[in-house]
Amino acid sequence: MDLYGQSSSWMGFLGGMIKPVVSTAVVAMAVILSFSQKLGLEGEMVHATARSFLQLSVVGFVLQFIFAQKNAGWVLLAYLFMVSVAGYTAGRRAAHVPRGKWIAGASILIGTTATMFLPIALDVLPFTPQFFIPVSGMMVGHAMAVTGVTMKQLHEDIKAQKNLVGLDDPHRTLNLHCLCASLLTLSSS
Repeated sequence: MDLYGQSSSWMGFLGGMIKPVVSTAVVAMAVILSFSQKLGLEGEMVHATARSFLQLSVVGFVLQFIFAQKNAGWVLLAYLFMVSVAGYTAGRRAAHVPRGKWIAGASILIGTTATMFLPIALDVLPFTPQFFIPVSGMMVGHAMAVTGVTMKQLHEDIKAQKNLVGLDDPHRTLNLHCLCASLLTLSSS
């Protein structure tokens, strides 16, 4: 109990709610401004705010569950989920690359696994959810961005120099896909 007869956890809750309330106030001001200026964006703003609130709440509950577990399987499952979403997203950015989602997913998986293995093997980073999930999430996010940009740029370069690459020859095309997969794996690590 604190000075006012209330538990400190209640005060901690109120203190933690300051930032969400301020954020909601900023969104409310944007909705009011859109309404007053007749921009017609109010419904989209409210929908996006509600969707992000629900998504972040679900992610928070899932992370709270995973952090409470002592099983490494949950940590690896969260990591594989992040890699799957990142591979799908990066592959979607380069829609014209054949099997782009699979290549992006494999590249991100290989690159981030190799990168995360070393600090864990050297005992620099403990293999606990509180450390592994945020660090691997940052690596997967950056690998996703790099892979998406690399795939898109590689496709544009090949399209611009089609006559030099020789896309008419099936053997060259197969070798080109192998080269692209190798380059993506190296670039995402």
